Amino acid sequence: MCPYVSLLPAWQSGFIAFVPIAFAYLLRTLLYAPLVLKQTLDVQARVIGWVDFSLFVVAGAAMVAFNRIVFDFPWIESGLKVFVGTFTIGFFVAIDLALEHNRKVMQVARSMKWTYSLPQVYYPITTKFFFFGTITIFLFAFLVFAVITRDLYILSSLAGKIRDVDIALTRKSIMIDIVFILIMMLGFTINLLYSYSLNLRMLFQSQTGILERVSRGDMDEFVPVMTSDEFGVIAGHTNTMISGLRDRIRMMEGLKVAGEMQQALFPKTHATFEGLDIAATSIFSDETGGDFFDFLEELGEGKDELIIILGDVTGHGIGAALLMASTRAYLRMQAEYQHSPALLLTNTNKLLVHDCYGSGRFVTLFCLQISGDKRYLKWASAGHDPAIVFDAGTSEFRELKARGLPLGVMPDSDYEEICCDALKPGDVLLIGTDGIWEATDREDNMFGKDRIREVMRENHYKPAAEILHAVAHAVKDFRGGKPQLDDVTIVVIKAES
Repeated sequence: MCPYVSLLPAWQSGFIAFVPIAFAYLLRTLLYAPLVLKQTLDVQARVIGWVDFSLFVVAGAAMVAFNRIVFDFPWIESGLKVFVGTFTIGFFVAIDLALEHNRKVMQVARSMKWTYSLPQVYYPITTKFFFFGTITIFLFAFLVFAVITRDLYILSSLAGKIRDVDIALTRKSIMIDIVFILIMMLGFTINLLYSYSLNLRMLFQSQTGILERVSRGDMDEFVPVMTSDEFGVIAGHTNTMISGLRDRIRMMEGLKVAGEMQQALFPKTHATFEGLDIAATSIFSDETGGDFFDFLEELGEGKDELIIILGDVTGHGIGAALLMASTRAYLRMQAEYQHSPALLLTNTNKLLVHDCYGSGRFVTLFCLQISGDKRYLKWASAGHDPAIVFDAGTSEFRELKARGLPLGVMPDSDYEEICCDALKPGDVLLIGTDGIWEATDREDNMFGKDRIREVMRENHYKPAAEILHAVAHAVKDFRGGKPQLDDVTIVVIKAES
């Protein structure tokens, strides 16, 4: 490119180029450990790229200074062209070496302590290609310009002696030099594109390999964040997703255990009471729920009393399940001393209010006492919907109503106790939670209590378990595939002949 260097003997030109580059290579070997290896893995490739490029720039500056001092070559006509030549070579070589080092780092990153968070600085791939393409075009244009001006300078030095053959040779030389520069630039560019494609393939394989393991349920590894471009951002978000899935699985496992423990609190078998067929179930909308039922059997002096409790804690999930367990424990503790439904609710409320007063949580509850062979009924309600009774003799319905605030709302609440009613042979009594009649279909229509009564009427001659199943099945069919939004608990009691 430089007309002055072109006029030097080949050994001098080679010496001018070889010595500074050899010295730069030696300096690179000395600087590699302190400048590169001490850096974290994510910046080593960037550092080594800048080090190599800087050394080429220094080598080019040394060539220019040597030519100026020894041969008195001009700064612009000679020095600028030599400097741009070494700048060009350094630009391509530094990027290639940085990419190669990045591949080496990627091979060991997964076996080392590494950062898996999103890159702090974002450099899009499109921006990188834009700057690389722009710089490459400018360098190519400058090199072509330098070659043309060199040959024109040599041609002008023959002033007064220019022949047609000299012009033809100059034209041929310019074309050959331009083709040579084009081939070299294409070679450098293709080599970098191939090197970069190897890096992209490794990044893609690292990403897809981890995702394949995640799809099989293995979330023991993360994707190393090796770049600050789109692949680095995708890797960072993948790691965030894996962390979230880990937490979700731990939470689900915890909920599963909590659900199993809560199910253990429910009666293992249905209550037995002479002359009654009893069935009960609770269907949670989550792994855990706030609905519950319980049977307190063989109460009273004659061991001929049965208390059936059905409750509904506000909300559902872990919080409701914990409050449900506390309520159940308080009720069972109080039942050891007295069996009146109203007193049972009153004393339980005094204990429970300390757990949830002011928290916005409360418990609605229906407490039914059945006594003797006449199946007398006595009940109290803590803000719960009344039980529904189907009279088999008249085919009519009645409700067991009672006044009272939900448990946990006010510390001094009193509860009304209603007495007396009785179940005649064939009568069906149903106690449920609002998850039944407040269930909605896809048009947000509510199931309602009229449909419950209709199901009870149509199935009243069946055993209690089949009546319960009919109600639950009717609610599920009514939803029409819409997710269950609330817990559903049903207790069915049928008086036998």
